Amino acid sequence: MIRSTLTQLRATATGSLAKRWYQVGPNSVRLGMVIEHKGNPLIVVSKEHGGTGRGQAVIKLSLKHAVTGARTHERFRGSDSLEVMVLAQNKYQYLYTDGGKVHLMDMLTFEELSMGLDTFEGSKDHLALLEDGMTVVVQALVPQPGPISWRLPSRHTYKVKSVEMRIEKEKGSTFVNAELENGANVKIPSFIKPGESVVINLQDITYVSRA
Repeated sequence: MIRSTLTQLRATATGSLAKRWYQVGPNSVRLGMVIEHKGNPLIVVSKEHGGTGRGQAVIKLSLKHAVTGARTHERFRGSDSLEVMVLAQNKYQYLYTDGGKVHLMDMLTFEELSMGLDTFEGSKDHLALLEDGMTVVVQALVPQPGPISWRLPSRHTYKVKSVEMRIEKEKGSTFVNAELENGANVKIPSFIKPGESVVINLQDITYVSRA
């Protein structure tokens, strides 16, 4: 389905669409870029340089399908040309989760968007850190196929609901378990009290500072 969609888009492309695509050589490809190859949108996961034994450079790319997540490996010559697709990142507001989907709202147009939990970027355990009104990032391939994945912001401020009691004999700044207002559990310094707000790094779920 994706192949037929991309093929049709290329066949009927006008100037507006052509401006959203550009070509680069394999040597210029960067990790995270989305390329169109064999009619599919593929994210570059890793890149290696090699040779054929005849002195010709070969670039090996590890690729992940932007929609299905399927992985593949491809080899390209340095003289090859690759089509790069535009991966847009837009801010949405988290509304609620229902039936295996998250419901989000575009913060510019106020239009609602539903995305499956399986399109979440990161560990499924991190979904517990979702909070009403949180700003999340939606990645979309433009002009098609549109939104493909979403992720939490890099940092977020939470209110502490309860803190595990500290053992008196311990000295210094000790990290203890704490429950946030949204029910998630994190480790914070023992000097933080219930009712205070803290900033949490959502990349590795670590305490950053008081809010």
